[in-house]
Amino acid sequence: MLDERGLDHVIYNAVSSGTNGRNVVSVARRRMAWMLRYAVAAPERVIYVCSARLEVWLLAATMAMRGKQVIIRLRNVALPDYLANPRTRALASWAMRRATYVVAVSPELAAAARAAGVPEERIIHQPGFLPPACHAPGEDGLSPSQRDFLSGRHPVLAANGKVDVYAGVDLYGFDHLVELVGRLRPSYPAIGLVVAFWDHLPKDEPRLAALHARAAELGVSDSILWHTESWPFVPVLAHAHLFLRPTVTDGDANSVREALFIGVPAIASDAVARPTGTICVKTRDLEALIAAATATLHTPPPRTPRCEIVDLAKIDVYLNLFERLAS
Repeated sequence: MLDERGLDHVIYNAVSSGTNGRNVVSVARRRMAWMLRYAVAAPERVIYVCSARLEVWLLAATMAMRGKQVIIRLRNVALPDYLANPRTRALASWAMRRATYVVAVSPELAAAARAAGVPEERIIHQPGFLPPACHAPGEDGLSPSQRDFLSGRHPVLAANGKVDVYAGVDLYGFDHLVELVGRLRPSYPAIGLVVAFWDHLPKDEPRLAALHARAAELGVSDSILWHTESWPFVPVLAHAHLFLRPTVTDGDANSVREALFIGVPAIASDAVARPTGTICVKTRDLEALIAAATATLHTPPPRTPRCEIVDLAKIDVYLNLFERLAS
């Protein structure tokens, strides 16, 4: 979309080795050293910070003080956590007050930014969702392992995230997803759950091993694909009969909106406000999750893909902002 507007841009990828050889550049290796250099010598006029790390916000704030146009995007629980901690509240508030704009993907995050002292006129409440591209006929977009796994599977469940802990429990509810598959499999012997990871590191292996072990205990190891390689999520979602998001906390999850956009029923925790159309269940209530999934699979709602619908007005909030700051 930026290309279509003629806006030159570079995406600096600090979380993986992914690059396109053109305007997506991986800086994940020695990323902190790269960020320090970039904070001093960044050639770009407009810096859009998509990170929940406080140290990145602080570096961005110093760049704003030197005349850069800096936008900090708030997308998850990091800001409320920072504000709740006296040691980080002052730093987070200082960084955001120096940003040109703060983009909050949910009303809760916009309120947190106001509480941190960011002027109302510099807060933009806008979900991060952008309509995903729809694949042409015959192009399913799946990875080879996903394609092999999904062959003959019905129904297909989809989830995403990473193995992580928040407030002492599984952040993305993967433990409950394993239990869910165990309860559903007697009724659906060919059931398949694809869990797509957005990040996976060697230090995460013990948690993943524990999930493997529990799946083996329940006899459902072959019904779950833990897809830890980096790959687009929408192709899996397009093959799913149900999307699951039983998180302990969340921002405005783009994947929930993606599911609704392409007509896939979405079940999510009530940890945060969810978009209209989401089937909400009580957070960390396994029985409620099982009941909702069972009912939805038994009587699925009409699947009405809406790939042709693009809300240009909402997309333009971002594009116009970049265009204005770059001029």
